[in-house]
Amino acid sequence: MVLNYPVSLSVIRKLKAGDVVHYNGKIVVVEKSLIDTILNYEKSEGIKLYDLTGEIVVFGFFEKNRLVYQEVDPDSLSTAFVLGVVGVVVEKNPPLEDVIVKFARVVFKPEEELKGKRNLVFKTPDGRKVEELEVTNLILRVLQDASGKSLP
Repeated sequence: MVLNYPVSLSVIRKLKAGDVVHYNGKIVVVEKSLIDTILNYEKSEGIKLYDLTGEIVVFGFFEKNRLVYQEVDPDSLSTAFVLGVVGVVVEKNPPLEDVIVKFARVVFKPEEELKGKRNLVFKTPDGRKVEELEVTNLILRVLQDASGKSLP
């Protein structure tokens, strides 16, 4: 199956654990600690620092042009989903069934290294970043689907 950016929630919710998709479009790479900053900024200022609605996100950062994944925890994932994220890409399958079911989103695992054109969206004074990664034909496997079913 081919997924093209932007991916709707109705499409995301039809995916099943084990499905393989070829994704074309944008993946947002965000340092995990920035998720709360983005939410708090919106609450305090009334405007979005960065709109994550409809985005597929990776928690991590680039170090010497190589993606470093950060571990996904239920609190950060819940916050990302509240901000509108439709899916998250992880390096390994974390136990997130409750959060996935509550928000009816998916968890992907890349079948190849994430590469593409990087676009710096913003950088905080302490060096944390949000970047967009433009990918073409990226192979992703659904680890957990919107119903909470996951691959063993």
